[in-house]
Amino acid sequence: MNKKSRQRRPGFSWNLLKTEWQSWFASKSPVLFFVAKFGLLVVLLYVLLAIPFLEQIQYSYYEVNAWVCSLILNVLGQGTHVTEVTIQSPGFAVAIRRGCDAIEPTGLLCAAILAFPGAFRSKLPGMMAGFIILQLLNLVRIVTLYLIGAHFPAYFAQVHLEIWPTFFIMAAITIFVGWKGWADAR
Repeated sequence: MNKKSRQRRPGFSWNLLKTEWQSWFASKSPVLFFVAKFGLLVVLLYVLLAIPFLEQIQYSYYEVNAWVCSLILNVLGQGTHVTEVTIQSPGFAVAIRRGCDAIEPTGLLCAAILAFPGAFRSKLPGMMAGFIILQLLNLVRIVTLYLIGAHFPAYFAQVHLEIWPTFFIMAAITIFVGWKGWADAR
């Protein structure tokens, strides 16, 4: 090998490349760490949701949602009753299944809050408030879906598959942003 072939190209430096990479990484590291922690927490959420024992607990949670929503619907004069996870009346029935709950949005919100930098004591109130708000919002969701299905069946699929999921995403993001503002103010 001759001397010319071993010479480096003019203007290129591994040290410069390394320095540029370190500078870029240092400026992006908080975002990269947030994304990595959030991703790991989301994987953990879905692993936990797949455990059979926890699936049984989820089913009980669906039953409680069905009973509470049926109670609300009966106060509204709908004459419903519950069979396991199904709210029904002579004219319409709706079953509560996975995805028809607030477990995933709540889990994703908590993962985002936990992944964000800060003390745990400032995260706990955000997770608790988010849990309560999203659970109550889910009860409203189930009641409105029943009412729409019973009285406006042509709109049920659109409201169930497009409007409420979008609203839930927006609600979780709004809660996260609200928590972030509250935590920063403290």
